[in-house]
Parts: sequence; structure tokens; C-alpha cells
Amino acid sequence: MAYQSISLTTEAGVGLIMLNRPEALNAVNDAMRIELTEALCKLESDPEIRVLVVSGSGKAFSAGADLRHIKLLYEEFRRFGHGTQYGGPELARAFFAFPKPMIAAINGVAVGWGMTMPLACDIRIASTQARFSAAFVRAGLTPEFGSTYLLPRLIGYGRAAELVFTGRMLQAEEALEIGLVNRLVPHEELMTESMSLARSIAGQPLEALIKSKGLLRRGLEAVLEQWIEYEALVFRECMTSEEHYQAVVTLLGKMDSKEK
Repeated sequence: MAYQSISLTTEAGVGLIMLNRPEALNAVNDAMRIELTEALCKLESDPEIRVLVVSGSGKAFSAGADLRHIKLLYEEFRRFGHGTQYGGPELARAFFAFPKPMIAAINGVAVGWGMTMPLACDIRIASTQARFSAAFVRAGLTPEFGSTYLLPRLIGYGRAAELVFTGRMLQAEEALEIGLVNRLVPHEELMTESMSLARSIAGQPLEALIKSKGLLRRGLEAVLEQWIEYEALVFRECMTSEEHYQAVVTLLGKMDSKEK
């Protein structure tokens, strides 16, 4: 598939998706949704890819939904009483179902979908030039992309409610302080830091990464006592894998070489 709204490159076990509508501040349209869904499917099935990094081209991560496109859809609805539905849950499901670690490298303005999509990633690294706004209510809309589930769990209900109800812009430093992002780096070092972390993760055994992510995700909604039992089950499954055996042999080899 030839991509128009995103770019996709791969290197040393790491997939890199760049939102690529810089002239529109990487606003999301239907083409971008389709291309992102296809790219996630492609990377999921590629055994060479162990980690995915998502970032934005130009000065923005994403300005959110393409409001010009939404306006046209609403005008169509007003004229004919029906219209083409914008969006839908398919892309969010594709992000949440992606089994490998995902890193959002947030390079600039992240508004609306641009703020909620990174919540679906496992790790968020922000540039000092990043800014965030859950601007949905300002456009007469409600948050999406699973954000009303994830955001209160990430930063607490009160903070989440304030950001959603006001749509105020959040500077990068405050985003780090409240736990919206994992780390903050100088703008010019964002991709270097993000790719370095991705390569470090990509060096780990793939099946263990996938199962660990699955445990973390499903653990968000589990009863603790039941989850302790399930964790133990998955742990025992890993212990019988060839991947586990080879990883232990490698680690012991490194320990032995240090002792000599």
C-alpha cells in the first residue's frame, strides 16, 4: 500500500510511523485512519518488528480531527438528513490490540485525538515543545479513543476531569509533572531518545515482550486475586519456552564473562 497521510519505515526491529500531513498539522482524516490501521496490521504480522514508534512530521504531533472535513460531513447531514460517519472505533481497536510495545514520540502540539491516541501507546516521550489539550468539548464533542477509560487511571480522576471539561492547553512540563508523559527531552533529542529506547526494548525476547504487554493491559481491568493466578500461569508458560532458555544462557554468559 502506498501511503499518503503517513510514512512507515523499519530498522533493526523497530517500526517508525510518522503522521505525515504537516501542512494540516497532521490532522486526522479518513485516509490517515485507514492507512494507520493497515500499517498496524502489517507491523503486527512482521516477525522482525518488535517495537513501534509513532511521531509526527513538521511542527505538530497532531492537531486532532480534521475540522474542515467534519464541517463538510455535518453540512451534508443538515442537507440530506444523513451523512457519512466520521471515524468509528476501528482505529482505536487496532491500537489497543497491537501486541508489541508502542512508544509515542510527541514532537509538538497534541490536541484532541493528538492527545488521546498516545494514551493507547505504552510509553510517551515528549519534546519540550510539546503541548496537550483534550479540546473535544470546545468543539461540542466528547473524548474518544478509549481516553475516558485510560486518562483517569493515568493521572487521576480529578485531573482528567479538569482537562476534559476545560480543554485547556497543557505545557510539556506540567504533562510530565502529572504523569501524562513518561519523560521530557530537549526537542532536538526527541527522536534520538525515542529510537534509542525502542532499540533497547527490541533487544528483548519478543514473546516475553508480547506476553508482558498483554498482562499489563488486561491487568487494568482485572480483580487482583484472579490476576495473581493468571500471572503465575503465563509465567510458567514462558519458563517452558526455547526463547526463555536462550535468554537465560545469554545472561549467564554475560555474568560469567564479568566474573573472569
